[in-house]
Amino acid sequence: MNHHSPSRPPAAAFRTPSGPLEAHRGGSGIAGALRPSIAGRVFLVGAIPIVLIAVVGFLSVVLLDRADLARAGALEAANIYRQVVSGMSAQDAYVSGTAGARERQASAFSASVKGAAAGLRNLEAKSGDAARTTAIVQTRSTLSRYRNLMEELTVATGEGDRLVAEMDARLQTLLKLTDEARERQTRSNRDLVETLSARDRTLKFTRDVVDSALSLRAALADGMMVSASGRSPSETSVSASFEMARIRHAAASLGEAIASARNAGEGDRVLPDLGSGGVRALQGALERVDRQLKIDTTAQRALQGEIAGLLAFTINAHETEQATQNIAVDTLKLGRRSMEVIEARSAGAIAVIDEEGRRMGDKIAALPISPLIQSEMIDALDEWRAGLRAVRKGLEDQSRLLVDMSDTAGIMLLQVSSLNNELSRNADAIGTAVRRILFVGGGMAFLMACGAGLLVARSITRPLRSLEKGMIDRASRIDAGLMPEAERRDELGSMARATNNFLIERDMREGALRRAKEESDETLERLRKTQAELIQAEKLASLGQLVAGVAHEINTPLGVALTTATAIAGDVRRFEAETAGGRVTREAFAGFVSRMAEGARLTTSNVERAASLVHAFKQVAADQASGERRAFELGEFARDLFTSLGPLRKRAGHELHVVCEPGLVLDTYPGALAQVLTNLLSNAYAHAFAPGRNGTIRVEAARSEGGRVRIVFADDGRGIAPADQPKVFDPFFTTGRGSGSTGLGLHIVFNLVTATLGGTIALSSQPGRGTTFRLDLPLNAPRHDSGPLAE
Repeated sequence: MNHHSPSRPPAAAFRTPSGPLEAHRGGSGIAGALRPSIAGRVFLVGAIPIVLIAVVGFLSVVLLDRADLARAGALEAANIYRQVVSGMSAQDAYVSGTAGARERQASAFSASVKGAAAGLRNLEAKSGDAARTTAIVQTRSTLSRYRNLMEELTVATGEGDRLVAEMDARLQTLLKLTDEARERQTRSNRDLVETLSARDRTLKFTRDVVDSALSLRAALADGMMVSASGRSPSETSVSASFEMARIRHAAASLGEAIASARNAGEGDRVLPDLGSGGVRALQGALERVDRQLKIDTTAQRALQGEIAGLLAFTINAHETEQATQNIAVDTLKLGRRSMEVIEARSAGAIAVIDEEGRRMGDKIAALPISPLIQSEMIDALDEWRAGLRAVRKGLEDQSRLLVDMSDTAGIMLLQVSSLNNELSRNADAIGTAVRRILFVGGGMAFLMACGAGLLVARSITRPLRSLEKGMIDRASRIDAGLMPEAERRDELGSMARATNNFLIERDMREGALRRAKEESDETLERLRKTQAELIQAEKLASLGQLVAGVAHEINTPLGVALTTATAIAGDVRRFEAETAGGRVTREAFAGFVSRMAEGARLTTSNVERAASLVHAFKQVAADQASGERRAFELGEFARDLFTSLGPLRKRAGHELHVVCEPGLVLDTYPGALAQVLTNLLSNAYAHAFAPGRNGTIRVEAARSEGGRVRIVFADDGRGIAPADQPKVFDPFFTTGRGSGSTGLGLHIVFNLVTATLGGTIALSSQPGRGTTFRLDLPLNAPRHDSGPLAE
């Protein structure tokens, strides 16, 4: 585009040997020399209302001083009213609060009363009216009486709290004695149950012996009858054989019953001798069985009677234990109800609680327990009832004091409110007079300023419009010539001459600027290509380092899982062999199950750890490789990123703490953000700490104002020298050139933050006290038509 026109004279035509535009400055005449400047006219417009306002202000200040005194008194009265109300609130909180919080409420009451007293003294010192001074003195007297009543209430409440604490101690003693009585009865019941179980076991074995002996006796009697019958020898032989078999079976059963009783330690009976057969032998055996049967039957009846007595005693003991437990429950209920009644300050309901305590004492006196414990329980209950009656009297005294304090506080509030109203009316009257003066004087100043302003504005706006029109014409047409207003001797003439100078210089610089722009465009394009190549190379290098670290990190949990699985397989083969051989014991089986569970836990935890590393790496690698924009939760993104960067931290040996505000969602370029955080972490590991020293790195992210998020990346390392801080974001600047650093890491971070993510980055560092990078990023990053700069 060519801005030169053949019809326009060259720039040199507008210059003279003495400087540009000198030919247009002469010949202005007497009118130009006498025209006042714009500054003088503006000063004239401002001076007129200022003088009038000064006069009005002087009069207003005189009245405002008096209004301030009256308003200060009204404010002081309002403050006294608030202090009194605050004291009443503290009194109510003191009465309804717990014993532990009463001291704090009493202090709050004292502070409020002292503040009100100080305010009344200030009002009395500033008051010039006798009636007002008398009212203030009366209010101070009322306040003093209110404070004295509060002191009496404090003493009465303290005594009541002491009595309540003693009552609680008596109830705790009663509960402890009740628990002791119940534990004794429980032990006695346990002994009774054991004795009853032993007697029942003895009765069972005795009954089995008696039943077996009865069966043997019946068999012996039948055998005698067969032997004594007059049957043929063949019939007698068959019947005798049957009966002998029956006798031997019954004798065997009796022997088993006797052996069971002997093994259980229940008696030392022996099987009676049955003889060698025949009627006489059977008769002797029957007699021996009858004698033993009488003994066992007698013993059985004695055991049954003893068991019946033990059962009755056990039932009575259980009822005693239940009654003791009911006493404990009644004690807890009585304590809770008494505390509710005391907190409700109901003196009339205390008599009902006292009567319940008397009835519970009758129950305790009727318990069949240790007389010593019973006496201590009754004494503790009597002391508790005595304390309850004392608390009732204290509550009546406190109620009387509260009524007096309420009446006194009401009177005091009316007195303070009357003072406040009187002072407020005085201040309002003075304020009304001041407002009238300000309104009238301000109106006059406004009218005069408007008139003078219109005249001056008219004398300024007309030449300004002409100058504006000329400048617009010359901006749109390059052949319009110079500004004719350059002949004026005021500020508008200076503006016109400056415009003419600009027009002359414009054409001279247009050509140079056009050539410089073309060269800059070519250089910028080359820089952009170089920058994209450097960023891509840095991303690939970081991704390669990440791949190597994650692969090394995954080998550890996979190795542990493989070792555990191999050990499990060996245990399974050994257990299978033991199972096939029938040699598995309960302990071996339990040990096998325990080892399998531990092996499964180790395998699962290590495989899950490897899967977590792979997931984090996949997410980070995908973000860095794609460069696409998406919405993501910053906390989850940070966990995946720093998990995948775990190998870097382990090699460096430094602590990394990441704190992110929950639910923080960004719509931006995750690949660019991952590259920024990776480069900052790598830079800290490489340069922040001296060799052999372990440090701590903190990454914190939280929502900030204006729909932005602030990410703070800080370390406690050796810091950056002040001379180097302005150059840390410059390309190829590094202090570790000898260790292989390129000086591009922080330069890439700066470009990604400002160009791709649309944010800002700031550095603060002190030598020996660490370095902090603050990134302020928008929640919604600006969109790039051709993708982010990093791509």
